[in-house]
Amino acid sequence: MDVERARSIATIAADCGVSVETGRRLGDLTSLGVGGEIRTLLRPRTVASLASLLGELHGLEIPFRVLGGGANLVGGPGPFEDPVVLMRTIRQEPVFEGTLARAGGGFNIKRFVRACAAQGLAGLEWAEGIPGTMGGAIVMNAGSYGGQMSDHVVEVEWLAPDGSRRRRHVGAQDFAYRQSPFRAEGAVVETVFSLARDTGPAIEARLRDFQVRRTASQPPGERSAGCIFRNPPGDSAGRVIDAAGLKGLTVGGASVSEVHANFIVNRGDATSEDLFALIGRIQEEVARRTGIELREEVIRWS
Repeated sequence: MDVERARSIATIAADCGVSVETGRRLGDLTSLGVGGEIRTLLRPRTVASLASLLGELHGLEIPFRVLGGGANLVGGPGPFEDPVVLMRTIRQEPVFEGTLARAGGGFNIKRFVRACAAQGLAGLEWAEGIPGTMGGAIVMNAGSYGGQMSDHVVEVEWLAPDGSRRRRHVGAQDFAYRQSPFRAEGAVVETVFSLARDTGPAIEARLRDFQVRRTASQPPGERSAGCIFRNPPGDSAGRVIDAAGLKGLTVGGASVSEVHANFIVNRGDATSEDLFALIGRIQEEVARRTGIELREEVIRWS
């Protein structure tokens, strides 16, 4: 990034009330812990300041990237020249209106599920252990244990790349497996869910059940990006990788989890090169042994 462009971004951010950091590593902001230097990290505190920021960047034709919780993101070695907007710094507490629950885009998924439970609202218990932010979960249509975000979403508000605020009613038909209409639409800033009333003990029992299942089936205490590959039609990517005998396969500091074969774990010193090489090895071996072409579920920044 040239000095003049960096100065322009810093000036824009200051004018919009957005703080700036330089020299942060993407790996420090993701669950997997892999990714190189971010030249400029922008930290808005409000949706209004974010809207102003995006509008100014758009006016100067400066592209940007949006980073939520970094839970399903695998990063390259960098450096990342485009400014990165960190959504998790926007503080919006959930709002409840009857059986409707409003979640800010930067709000933590686990905290939102727990807040819903405290209100006696059920439907998202399966998401209790999913890391990341609500905006990212909507963009990816995150799911687990038979549930997915689109099951309960009724309205989404987002900021277009030019900073304009947009809102639309949505239903399950607008989403697909790990896909949403918002992948290239700027930044999701609020989602409205329609949930169901239930008793506290019943909700807590389901939360405990999902916790037990997750602990038993996913690598505890290890850095990962969740499921790396999408499930093939009618099958499970984890089962396919396991059947190919690839649990424990290692490249550098990155390994296929011994607990869940669709997880790649960072043993502590994994690099982007290790990760991408291991993903390629898995795809090649699975295709050679089974004929199945595995597609990545994670978002890749290069």
